[in-house]
Amino acid sequence: MELWWQALNLELQIFYGIGILSLFALVIQMAMLLFGGVDDNSDFSDAGEHGSGLGIFSFRGITAFFLGFGWSGVIALKAGQSLGIAIVIGLFAGGLLMIGIFALMRAMMRLQSSGSLNYGNAVGEVATVYVTIPAEQRGGGQVEVMIQGHLVTAEALQKGTTSLSPGTKVRVIETVGRSTLVVEPLYP
Repeated sequence: MELWWQALNLELQIFYGIGILSLFALVIQMAMLLFGGVDDNSDFSDAGEHGSGLGIFSFRGITAFFLGFGWSGVIALKAGQSLGIAIVIGLFAGGLLMIGIFALMRAMMRLQSSGSLNYGNAVGEVATVYVTIPAEQRGGGQVEVMIQGHLVTAEALQKGTTSLSPGTKVRVIETVGRSTLVVEPLYP
């Protein structure tokens, strides 16, 4: 290994060094992500703010830049290109990789959700009575309603004077507390 390194000219040693170090940093980041270590969300473009680490100049993005720069520079020099062309190719490839990682992380963050349902999102939705809803806001009734793309069975009350039987279509008009819905018949 040492003989191989010494046989390289200075330009190749620099490009290989950048490529190898950035690959090593990327492997460490992936290992920490997979095995429950600290996921780096540092973002150097928003110093002092607490965000998602989604900036283009995050540690992950900079690592991707140097990975692309180092290895594409090695490939260009090995292909017989001059040092200037190898640097330009490295800058271009590193920039593309950094932008690609940024776009990939943004796409992945859009898929993330908190996992908690906001029952207030059910207001205005049509629901189906699941368990008879007694008259005059007495408890014990339940409805099935779509909330945030999930079919949910929720406690329900109604202000009417007659009970609502299972299968009746109702509209959610408000929430009481965190998860109790107030409904009215869809067709009076």
